[in-house]
Amino acid sequence: MLRTIKKLLGSKYKQLTLPISLMAVDAALSIVLYFILYLTTIHLLDNTLTAGRVIAYTVVCLVSVILRLIIYRSGNYLCYARGAEMCGEMRLDLANHYRSLSLGYFNHNSSGYLLSTLTKDLSNFELVITHTLPSIVKTVVMAGLVLIGTFYVNWKLALAECVVLLVAYPVLCWGNRLVEKYGTQKRNLTSKMISIVLEYVKGMKVFKSHNMTSSHFSRMADTLESIRKTNVKAEMKMAAPTSMYSIVANFLLPLVLLIGSYLFLGGSIVPEQLVAFMLLSLSLSALLIAFEHSYSLLKDLKLAAVNLEQAYDTKPLPYQEEQVELSHFDIAFDHVNFAYNKQADVLHDISFHAKEGSTTALIGPSGSGKSTVANLIARFWDVSSGHIRIGGCDVKELNPDGLLRYISEVFQENTLLSDTIYNNIKAGRDNATKEDVIAAAKAAHCHEFIMELPEGYQTRLSEGGNTLSGGEKQRIAIARAILKDAPILLLDESTASLDADNEAKINQALDRLMKGKTVFVIAHRLNTIQNADQIIVLNEGRIEEIGTHAELLKKQGHYYEMVQEQEKAKEWIVKGA
Repeated sequence: MLRTIKKLLGSKYKQLTLPISLMAVDAALSIVLYFILYLTTIHLLDNTLTAGRVIAYTVVCLVSVILRLIIYRSGNYLCYARGAEMCGEMRLDLANHYRSLSLGYFNHNSSGYLLSTLTKDLSNFELVITHTLPSIVKTVVMAGLVLIGTFYVNWKLALAECVVLLVAYPVLCWGNRLVEKYGTQKRNLTSKMISIVLEYVKGMKVFKSHNMTSSHFSRMADTLESIRKTNVKAEMKMAAPTSMYSIVANFLLPLVLLIGSYLFLGGSIVPEQLVAFMLLSLSLSALLIAFEHSYSLLKDLKLAAVNLEQAYDTKPLPYQEEQVELSHFDIAFDHVNFAYNKQADVLHDISFHAKEGSTTALIGPSGSGKSTVANLIARFWDVSSGHIRIGGCDVKELNPDGLLRYISEVFQENTLLSDTIYNNIKAGRDNATKEDVIAAAKAAHCHEFIMELPEGYQTRLSEGGNTLSGGEKQRIAIARAILKDAPILLLDESTASLDADNEAKINQALDRLMKGKTVFVIAHRLNTIQNADQIIVLNEGRIEEIGTHAELLKKQGHYYEMVQEQEKAKEWIVKGA
């Protein structure tokens, strides 16, 4: 556990040295009280306790208590303050680490797992640093000093206590194995429950429209019931080792009393030694029980640390150049193959070249690989084989964050922040002025509806921008891309949510935005891409045809057939009864 904590905290681990040392000193000072009690008992037994000794012992105890209060307060405060600060930095580090991972990590792990790691696991790890670890250190130091004291009093009785400790150890390990086993089950069920809750909340519109609310609520209820049963089962299984450990720990005093009385009657020890040993055994028994509680909690919380360690061990996308400086923006695919999560290839031997400032349209049936091509350009994934070059530079050698400075994207499903409309548009460029933001909004034809809102640009959106219509969200996303003004533009069905009137206005804005940029357009409506410099027809992850609109029509291949089908669709008329 200590190795995991050290690995997660890195060099910041040294900040815990002082507070933990203070907790150890506090534990050592607590022995002073036991020593004074021992001396007082001896003086009572041999009738040598005087008023002067009472005053001296009282002063020593008072000084010890005051020092302990100061040291304990300082150590506890430092543990909490530094632990909370380090864990706060860890939250930012983990979020930043997640940002550097490929999309495969997020597809492979459920939203419940990711949320549980970012929230519950980090909170549990913070609890380890701020409370559990200092408590265990203090308990171990005190128990060690008490055990050393028993050897000082009488080594034979001390060895008898060690036998009890040896019996308690495997029982403790047994209980902790159960803690790890059922802790893992509970965590997996909790992650599943979070995923179901998110699905239930986000999909409420669909569930209501299809009368599915009760069935999905039942799934959530079933998961909660599984968690309850697992908790009950874990408590029942833990009852045996916990009870056995408690019995063994509490057996110290009867054992000492039994063996000590035998030694006393045999003349091997004096009365004050027997009394002192009974006091120390009583203290050691209490410390063992306290240690079991803290250690079990530590093992339970170890799962959180292990999950965090696994998240950090996931390697981010590699790169060689920290600073990305591109002067040319042509894009070339060179024999690119790609598979999601090492499964069957989605793209097969894709090769093409898009000149700087040109527009490339990607068309094809659903699942043909159009969006995958765009995602690979933005380096949301890395190719399985082959190369993608932008301005002659292999994207696998470029810092993903630096690369994305040169790319703007407008997707079919856009995410809006739970923030003001102004900040949502400004997310495209942090240093933009208010005039820049308004100009971008006007270009995207969303200024009018924004000004009709009660607070205009300062209107705060709900989570995901759900207070806006689909078309309004799309236009804000387009305004964000217009404001960023990156030299590479990726448009994935960017006008899919707009009506005919707004689509015409947006296409005018996009025409202005696309001038001089290297553009990739993904579209199902062929009339929107007829003026593209090249059209790439994808089918089952392969390039089936490539050329201009006129060239592809002459070939009378798949593209020609698609155009003919859409022309026929325009002639469809819905007749009345």
